[in-house]
Amino acid sequence: MADIMAEIDKVRKTIRARAANQLLKQKPFANGMYRFSMFMIEYYSRVREQLSIDYDSFMIVQTVVSHSLYTLQKKTNNISYSELETEWEKLIYSEDDVFKRIIHVSNRGETNNKLSISSICLITKLPKETVRRKVIELNSKGILKTTKDKGIVLGRNYKEIFQDFVPSTVLSVSKLLKKWEKDGVLKYLLSFQIKND
Repeated sequence: MADIMAEIDKVRKTIRARAANQLLKQKPFANGMYRFSMFMIEYYSRVREQLSIDYDSFMIVQTVVSHSLYTLQKKTNNISYSELETEWEKLIYSEDDVFKRIIHVSNRGETNNKLSISSICLITKLPKETVRRKVIELNSKGILKTTKDKGIVLGRNYKEIFQDFVPSTVLSVSKLLKKWEKDGVLKYLLSFQIKND
């Protein structure tokens, strides 16, 4: 925790130092922060409205998605949206061992690194009982699926999240970046560097 606080302090000092410099003469920071806040509010609202789940449950789903993407990237590099959609289909619907094919990194001799409730707790910092309860709820909705040999994986109803929620999120991110670019915030963020002491 001390390392994180030290990093935050470095960022704070860098932002203050740059505010005194010419990079922030146009003062885009407040406007950029406002646009980001609105993006986050809209994102949060879409999670509740489109997916009908609470935000903690959504973050649990995102942890499973992240784990799936990580293991998928070990097998296939640089895939497109449509290729990823095909891989999700295989992962969710196939009754053969497609998931094991993705999870096992046989060329390195690694074993199945299935995702557990404890792993999700470590990543999200949510209490174990909360994660357990929410995973059970997500299993009942078909968004996740839990098995002994595969651990916690995506369920059949994750397809709806991927097909509807992901494209609308891409659109929202695109709008945010375009507004940041117009305001000069994007250029500033891309040039932002933290000086080491």
